[in-house]
Amino acid sequence: MHRCIYGLILILFTFLLCGFTWGFGKGDRCSEATKAVEGVTNETPPAERTKIEKQISALCPNGGAAHYLKGLALGASNKSEQAISEYRNAISKEPLLADAYGQLGLLMLKKGVPDEASVNLYSSLKLKNSPIYAKALADLYLEGEFYGLALLNYEQTMPTFANDVSVQIGMGQCYLGQGNFVKAREKFQAVLNLQPANEISHLKLAEIYQKEKQYDQAIAEIRLSLAANPENRDSHYRLAQLLEMIGNSIEAGNEYRLAGVERSVSPTDHMQRAASFAAAGAYDKAANEYSALLLEKPETAGVREKLGDAQMAAGHDLEAIAAYEQAVRRKEGNGRISYNLGALYERKGALDESISQYKEAIRLDEDNGDARRRLAEIHVLRGEFTEAIQEYRELISRHGDNPLSYYKLARLLEKKRDYQAATNAYTKAVELDAENIEAHRGVAQLYMKRKMPDEAKKHLLEILRLIPTDVEARNALIAIYVKKKQYDETTALLEEDVNLNPNSADSHYRLGIMYAYRHNHDGALAQFQKAVEIKPDHARALNGIGKVYLKTGDKEKARESFNAARQADPRLLEPVELLSRLAPEQVKKVSVKSKKRTSKKIKVKPAKKVKKKRITGR
Repeated sequence: MHRCIYGLILILFTFLLCGFTWGFGKGDRCSEATKAVEGVTNETPPAERTKIEKQISALCPNGGAAHYLKGLALGASNKSEQAISEYRNAISKEPLLADAYGQLGLLMLKKGVPDEASVNLYSSLKLKNSPIYAKALADLYLEGEFYGLALLNYEQTMPTFANDVSVQIGMGQCYLGQGNFVKAREKFQAVLNLQPANEISHLKLAEIYQKEKQYDQAIAEIRLSLAANPENRDSHYRLAQLLEMIGNSIEAGNEYRLAGVERSVSPTDHMQRAASFAAAGAYDKAANEYSALLLEKPETAGVREKLGDAQMAAGHDLEAIAAYEQAVRRKEGNGRISYNLGALYERKGALDESISQYKEAIRLDEDNGDARRRLAEIHVLRGEFTEAIQEYRELISRHGDNPLSYYKLARLLEKKRDYQAATNAYTKAVELDAENIEAHRGVAQLYMKRKMPDEAKKHLLEILRLIPTDVEARNALIAIYVKKKQYDETTALLEEDVNLNPNSADSHYRLGIMYAYRHNHDGALAQFQKAVEIKPDHARALNGIGKVYLKTGDKEKARESFNAARQADPRLLEPVELLSRLAPEQVKKVSVKSKKRTSKKIKVKPAKKVKKKRITGR
């Protein structure tokens, strides 16, 4: 009993000496790594970053802190998607890693995904105070017109961003949105103390003065804003309206012209002219008419969608997005706008936002097949095959039989290794379109993979019927025939190939191989020679010529051909081996003669007799 206790104590002592952690040590080290990485960003000095990276690598190389540092490095290299993945991994391993949430939020903001950005920024700020994350979240709240929440977050940026113009403007806009003109004026005036020519502050002050009916001050501020940006048509239009209000019609008319607005043109005229320009393909001019109408009548419903259409058709994607999003914010959204936004975001490469818009288009119209197709294509691009399969099945269910949908579904099912379902989808695609070459090819390859050559053969023959020159189908069919020892069919295919490709050295060579295999030496020699005529350094054809001569007994010509093959391709081993078979015959004859001469000389040597006597003596 004492011995058992002593043994147990010894085991425990050994564990202690060996650093046995009882399952807690790794967690402690990872927690220590999390503390070490706190506050590290891309602005951290390189030497300090390197020191922390080494520390974390030693403490917890696969923990949240390590993933966070990888995310920082990837983000700095503009590899946003990989960085996002690393930040998400960091959060899953260490849910209290504030900077992982914050950096992820900033990246999602940059990608144009405000909802996910706000969630992550908020999560970060719950764990630690950060002026950078607070500013980003405040800007988001301001955009959503949540003025109170935006102000709370702007206040968290102080004193770090006390002299930051964008923060002061943001706070001023919040106070203005709340109707607190006094504090709003203070903030915009503070901006002008920092930047006297700041256009936004002048315009916002003009807005405050106009609400207070101090029109002269409002006009003065707008004039100052135009000094900073003379091309701002909206500012010219606002100035024209104010001048008209105080009775200065002549100057107001001049400002209207600078704004691109004809006072004699009614909203109906703008709409008609825009429609006429759009029908003629002059989309820039159409956009100008819609913009002029909105300047005059900003409450006109439906115009922002038309403006977005014109900008999109003119290739002004950013302007089109802005117009469509304004329509959505004004509750003028619809499935068509969401689909167009999805297409524009996809064009930009903002795939998360694109997916969101396509889904919204489908929510508003479940039969929007174009949105489903685009959504499926994005899922395929991102390797999300299960989601893509679901969309294609929904497309087929809602929009009937479409061979292209079945073909794309089949390819995805094949990637998921659901071979039976993939075969069924390919077969359906072929049934709907008997001349769909790629569907025939896809199902043929799948049958070959499933070791069903007879089924594959039907589709390969169909491909060759439709496109006799299809090399891939012909080669696959030849492989099937050779494996099944159907040499007549193989020969026929190869002869067809030579007729279709008379200048292909390889085609002649392959037919020569088949003729040689079937003991048609004359035919094989003719094909090999034709291959060499087309391509003089065709090593395998030269080797084939040598083999034919070897079989027909012309060893000298065989040797010449093998040597030519060796010269054309020194890496080809067969001619070397065949040459070695030819050489020993010559060597053998020489060695027999020399042996006879040698044996005669040996007999007269007395040494051999002496050797005999010595052996006998023993």
